[in-house]
Amino acid sequence: MKLPVWLDRRRFLQIMGGMSLLGAVGSRFGWAVATEVGTSPPKFAYIGGEREIHVYSITADGRFFRRQTIASAHPAAMAISRGNLYVANRVSEYGNLPRGSVEAFAIDARTGLLELNNRLPLSLSGILPQDLAVAPDGRSVVVAVYGGGAYNVLSVDQDGRLARVSGILKETGSGPHALQACAHPSAVTFGRAGSVLTADQGSDRVSLLSISESQITVSCRCEVTAGSGPSSIALAPGGRSLYVAHSLNGSVSVFDYDSMVGRISDCKQTVPASHNGEMAVLAMHPSGKTLYSSHGKGIQAWKIAASGSLEAPGEVTEVPAIKLHATPDGRNLLALTGDAVLTIKINSGTHALGTPVTAALVSRPLSIATL
Repeated sequence: MKLPVWLDRRRFLQIMGGMSLLGAVGSRFGWAVATEVGTSPPKFAYIGGEREIHVYSITADGRFFRRQTIASAHPAAMAISRGNLYVANRVSEYGNLPRGSVEAFAIDARTGLLELNNRLPLSLSGILPQDLAVAPDGRSVVVAVYGGGAYNVLSVDQDGRLARVSGILKETGSGPHALQACAHPSAVTFGRAGSVLTADQGSDRVSLLSISESQITVSCRCEVTAGSGPSSIALAPGGRSLYVAHSLNGSVSVFDYDSMVGRISDCKQTVPASHNGEMAVLAMHPSGKTLYSSHGKGIQAWKIAASGSLEAPGEVTEVPAIKLHATPDGRNLLALTGDAVLTIKINSGTHALGTPVTAALVSRPLSIATL
């Protein structure tokens, strides 16, 4: 197999001192704000490192140029909404108390640069948040609090600033795996009409939640294979199928999702990943025809049938990806590794992946969003 370009160039990139170099090139958007395939490519990329967020401008020919580095404590998840970037800080202490935090940044529409609006704590004992999502109307943020076994809801003011936690849903349960001693909410996304879809790695559940007057309640639960550890979710653009990647048994599952009645049906398909590294991430192509998955050691591209089922993938792209992000124009897949941001061209006809190319060097990147 041909050695990926990003490996060939690593020594040269290190000599350049970490500056942004050529690459071949939402934020996590819900179905309601997804960009159609074929629209203009993203202009800015936001990469969360261990202690900061790096802002890159992206040229028309796909080059990444670093424009700003702004302090942020372990930005584990990001979401963009209405000109603002929202960040979950994966920390176990804030304000001398055991809790994580969430930040809101204003985005300059012309330059893409960030300015901190505010940073607020999560609920007490709500440590190590893993994921967050913004409601389609931009008025609330939901945080999956991995260490605290809960979901937090924060309202968003008209100026994009966060208000303090107004809703808490405490989760219980456990699984047979050694890493499932208690509930570990790990993924959250918004569906139709503001419904919230979640995955809990600790209790082996996917759930449908509802928000009303800043309070969060359970609408539907669905058990998954015991010990599988559901860790990442992706919703098809049409909102009829929910895809779940399991970190503890190296698989991907498909569920029917009926937004009209508010129900997640039992799992209709489970497929094994070829490379299992006890982690799991997903990215949906904006066309809804291909799902990309990584369990830490390789990226697989799954074709999606009309029924929503996954068809056998093609060749595995051997990249140790810890996060995946399909650009809204559908032309590139961005992958985070232990020390870089890679761009991988997506074939416009087959959605197969090309050769990975380094877009930027970032030490231990955690999260990514584009605009």
